[in-house]
Amino acid sequence: MQLPKKHITRAAVALALGVGTLMGGSSSASAADVHPQYWNYKCDEGRVCIYHITGQVWNADGCGANPVHDYYNYAKTHGNSARVWYKDYTWDLIPAWSERTLDGHKLAIGVDVYC
Repeated sequence: MQLPKKHITRAAVALALGVGTLMGGSSSASAADVHPQYWNYKCDEGRVCIYHITGQVWNADGCGANPVHDYYNYAKTHGNSARVWYKDYTWDLIPAWSERTLDGHKLAIGVDVYC
């Protein structure tokens, strides 16, 4: 069974970032280091997060539209409501300060964060 190309690419990027972090040592953070949307192993405070079917967590950007194109089975919000849109134009609403399951069999195409 062949691994999907996107999973191999993600693994390579994660490995490269991990090696770069270990070799780079510590440094002070700057505004240029802040990433508006990012993958993590958990949902960070103040974020709307959707959990990929593989377990990784997408921490969405602030207010507004956040394009995605993959399969997610769980969502969590910290303070803002959000709506996950699927390719068939259906959606799941996640109220502020809540969490819920998503349809992991549908292709998610966007996350709207309401502020």
